[in-house]
Amino acid sequence: MVCTDVASAITKARPGIQKYLALMDQVDKVNVSTDAVFQRAYNGFYRVQRRQPSWYYAYYELMEELKGSNPTFGDALDRFYEATQRYEPSFSSKLVATLSPDRPVWDSHVLRNIKQKPPAYSSRTKINDAKQCYTRMENWYQTFLTSTEGVNWIKQFNDQVPEHDKLTDVKKVDFILWQMRG
Repeated sequence: MVCTDVASAITKARPGIQKYLALMDQVDKVNVSTDAVFQRAYNGFYRVQRRQPSWYYAYYELMEELKGSNPTFGDALDRFYEATQRYEPSFSSKLVATLSPDRPVWDSHVLRNIKQKPPAYSSRTKINDAKQCYTRMENWYQTFLTSTEGVNWIKQFNDQVPEHDKLTDVKKVDFILWQMRG
């Protein structure tokens, strides 16, 4: 991808970066299962909307319970499915990435940019397929971050974002990929 695309993506990501940093500042300070201010900010940042109250309750209870345990994507996906009977790879990854910021976020823009195809929602093996897809995502990030292009992206991010030291390299790439749409 062209450097100007990266620079432009970083510029577009700035408001989101500020919201993300505010969230990450609070996640370990509050009880996320009961803190309405945190939940509202998280829902706004990650675009969590139009869910049943029971969904929000299960999600934030699980997040609070998993704090400090370095959960895996597979664990979060399974636990959330058990609690809600809903297949939620994107929100499971966001929960994991909030508690372990060195983990990537499952997002349609990110998946498309790294040339990964999510399993079909109608697939009977979608949960296992999603776990495999997420492993491929993690492998992509590991390879990309050590590549010349990856090193260049991180340098550009660090040069443009004063608070760069508060974000993991995975999160920096997430922000860039999320903004690269088209």
